[in-house]
Formats: sequence, C-alpha cells, structure tokens
Amino acid sequence: MPYHPSFAVSFATIAAATTVIVIGYRVGRAHAAWLNYRAARRDVPAKRKIAWGHAKPLFLGGLLMLVTFIAAAYNASQ
Repeated sequence: MPYHPSFAVSFATIAAATTVIVIGYRVGRAHAAWLNYRAARRDVPAKRKIAWGHAKPLFLGGLLMLVTFIAAAYNASQ
C-alpha cells in the first residue's frame, strides 16, 4: 500500500480521539475512587488500595506519554 498523507491524518485523528477517551475514562475512574475513599472512612485501607490502583496507571501512562513526547522531540531535532 503506497503511503498517502490522508492515511496519516486519519490515523492521527483516530489515535487522538482514542487517547482523549481513554484519558477521560481513567481520570474519571481515579476521581471517583478518591471520592469513594473520602466517603468511607471506616474502610480506609481497602478504599486506598482501590484508589491507588486506579491512579497509578494514570500517572504511569502520563509519564510514559511525556517520555514519548520528549523522545519524539529529541528525534525531530536531530
């Protein structure tokens, strides 16, 4: 299949839309988990574990995306 610029644009659009949806979902789940944690003081250890279980992938994904952008910028500057 020959390379065509419209393919790159279509792929970038789909990738960006998917990224926005996934990040929005992860932020919503992390926020809801912390609200549940604050609402249930008696069950603190279990709720804290659940809240961090939702927050850690969000933080790690953000870090991975930051590293990817830095690597892409470095590669583009070469």
